[in-house]
Amino acid sequence: MKYAEVVVNVPLPTKRLIPAEPEEVEEGYSPLGPTFHYSVPEHLEGIAAPGEMVQVPFGPRTLQGFILALHDTSPVAETRPLAEIYDPQPLLHPSHISLARWLSQKYLAPLLDCLLLMIPPGLGQRAHTWVEIAGDSQLSNLTPEEADLLEYLRRKGPARLDLLARHHPKSDVPTVVERLVRKGLVVKRSRLAQPRVRPKKERTVRVIQDLEEELDPDLIRSPKQAEILEYLQDAGEVPVSQVYAEVGGSSAVLESLAKKGLIEFSTTEIMRDPLAGREFTRARPIRFLPEQEVAWNRIKAKIEAGAYGVFLLHGVTGSGKTEIYLRAIEEVLARGKQAIVLVPEIALTPQTIRRFGARFPERLAVMHSQLSLGERYDTWRRAKDGEIDIVIGSRSAIFAPLPRLGLIVVDEEHEWSYKQERTPRYHAREVAVRLGELTDSCVILGSATPDLESYYRAERRTYELLTLPQRIMGHRQEMEAQRSRMPAERWVVKEVGEGYEAVYMEMPPVQVVDLRQELKAGNTSIFSRSLQKALGETLQAQEQAILFLNRRGAATFVICRDCGYVAICPRCSMPLTLHLTSEHQLDTSRGGDEVRARGELVCHHCNWRGPVPILCPNCGSRRIRYFGLGTQKVEEEVKRFFPEAHTVRWDRDTTRTKQAHEKILSQFINRDAQVMIGTQMVAKGLDLPLVTLVGVVSADTGLYFPDFRAGERTFQLLTQVAGRAGRSVLGGKVIIQTYTPQHYAVQAASRHDYAEFYRQELAFRRELGYPPFKRLVRLVYVGNSARAAQNAAHKMYRILENKIARLGLAGINLIGPAPAFHFRLRGRHRWQIIIRTNDPYPLLADLPLPRGWRIDVDPVSLL
Repeated sequence: MKYAEVVVNVPLPTKRLIPAEPEEVEEGYSPLGPTFHYSVPEHLEGIAAPGEMVQVPFGPRTLQGFILALHDTSPVAETRPLAEIYDPQPLLHPSHISLARWLSQKYLAPLLDCLLLMIPPGLGQRAHTWVEIAGDSQLSNLTPEEADLLEYLRRKGPARLDLLARHHPKSDVPTVVERLVRKGLVVKRSRLAQPRVRPKKERTVRVIQDLEEELDPDLIRSPKQAEILEYLQDAGEVPVSQVYAEVGGSSAVLESLAKKGLIEFSTTEIMRDPLAGREFTRARPIRFLPEQEVAWNRIKAKIEAGAYGVFLLHGVTGSGKTEIYLRAIEEVLARGKQAIVLVPEIALTPQTIRRFGARFPERLAVMHSQLSLGERYDTWRRAKDGEIDIVIGSRSAIFAPLPRLGLIVVDEEHEWSYKQERTPRYHAREVAVRLGELTDSCVILGSATPDLESYYRAERRTYELLTLPQRIMGHRQEMEAQRSRMPAERWVVKEVGEGYEAVYMEMPPVQVVDLRQELKAGNTSIFSRSLQKALGETLQAQEQAILFLNRRGAATFVICRDCGYVAICPRCSMPLTLHLTSEHQLDTSRGGDEVRARGELVCHHCNWRGPVPILCPNCGSRRIRYFGLGTQKVEEEVKRFFPEAHTVRWDRDTTRTKQAHEKILSQFINRDAQVMIGTQMVAKGLDLPLVTLVGVVSADTGLYFPDFRAGERTFQLLTQVAGRAGRSVLGGKVIIQTYTPQHYAVQAASRHDYAEFYRQELAFRRELGYPPFKRLVRLVYVGNSARAAQNAAHKMYRILENKIARLGLAGINLIGPAPAFHFRLRGRHRWQIIIRTNDPYPLLADLPLPRGWRIDVDPVSLL
């Protein structure tokens, strides 16, 4: 007899049993959330296999589960049999089962949650408890709560226990239900929820009798029937909805024809493909530059060997990293393998799809969270069935079930958005590296500003470092065609050498403006004199500009000038931001009815919204003022200085709808707007040739956050956004406005000097013992009251201290306990403890984490 090791789809108390080395995954090992063994009944022998989704008995309930492995023996004497197998085709590939075990161990996350990452959303089924009346129930000797609940069930029928609690908030529903169960008046049953997504079916129709034959005139009595038959004869099998749209008629007409044996209906599955109907303009590859050739030969050798390897491709913005990605994909496809390409933001997906579709227009798919459940489900199935060769998407695309994976590309590998904010808190870059190892795939990590830890690994030869120091401008022939239309002084492209089709250009010059000196000169505008002049010249030349500010809204806080009252979110204790709801110009330096009518206060953490006060709620003063600035304010100022300029804003407020990113990008590419104002979205990998000016409105917004990565984050953002300028023969320039021009992150970004930034930042990290020299784990307690959060944090600190002393663990520092930077979010209070050590796992082994605690291994931020 075989025994199936199963993970059941239900939250369970977990016992942490973490090995000393989390990288060493033992077969069958489940540290977070136990697995259960079931016997394989005779009729399922030879069918049950690892990766299959099953139904299993679990106490009185039937639950969904996943087979992890088959064993010849069971660790328990008595086992129950598997109840049912959903599909004899395994849902999970063996490499994904191994990946889920690794995720669970590395990030201390429940194994079930890690497995659910691998299946399409909407397919997981949790069991719910339903309550229904037991036969002919009597209403005697009941408490008011019992009578009320029983009467509700009589009127509404069976109900889910959790929903009953919502309809009766003043009653302790579980206790009342248990009393009714003991009295024999109701029964509880467990039912699996229906999947939220299924294959899409469409009703079709076709002709089954050749119209060229002589038909009995009595069969076709109406002109509409004849018209439909003639249409179907030419069109073949088509959806019923298409018949209605093209010819007209009704279901009664079609049913009449079917009864006469002239047509027949059938059901066809429709694949929901977000790229359906998309046409791509084919593009041909150009000859590599010498530096590209060197990098490509190293990658090609690894692909040819079919071996695992990780390459850190460090290339300046516009250096041709994407062309290397494309050539690598071409190579793996020629060998019958497949590729995953990760981009950090959904905003980048449209541009990436266009680039990759131009070279590989077929068997290409996109996966990200803004797709519908049906689109994600169908894309997942097509990938699993081998109908897709290239998957492009954000971090969740790393779990695409490609059966012949040979290449993983992580573009802009330094981006924080690759880190998941909910359990399991994985980093997609680290997952890509591990998946590459499990599948013997080549992994390419690309960036103009590599993550400091990635570069450190490359220096220590864990990764292989490849560099691209030159910005490529394109084909020489195309560039020469533009030369005649440009002033001679603006022609700054350079020849690579004889025999090369491409030309290159130096990185755009960067001017750092000291805003302190602007104030001394009497300029109180948000734009320095240099930026005002450069923006005017850009608009006059009919070129394009990007203005970057990593903050949304029109004003960052609202204050009373008399008593100092600041508008605070009632749920988060954070200042509310003023957002304008109309696009007309408005001076927010003054309070008044106009601001109230056109704006609202918004919390950027919980989305609480409220009206703009005209009178101070604290002292009654009318001297309400709006300070700080966001992208809305920048847009207002551009329109004030340059009324004829057409602007487009790209931030979270303008991209809430499906395909909003693509629409905004297309609008700018088509020159419907001259100035793009945006947050960090505009700093990530965009290729916009007509942009000749980039202005950083304030480089200081994130520089002094209480986070050891603040300097790195600022350098990356400034360097990346500066790279949007000068990506054509038109050239470009960058202006960075700051109150701290002397900071090494600003100085290094102004010179496009990653090496100098890396040297200074690494020295800072080494001195303070931060990554890559130590590892961090962040423990956050979230509670309903400040006192409860504080008490829980101090209690956990004592537990950790005692364990460190008891086990004699050396080199572990506990930072805290202390309130989190955002100490109150969505009405809940937060305290945290930071663990700093070379190896956090011995301390966290068997650590009981009560309800309310969250754990983040290797956090990208301490805020």
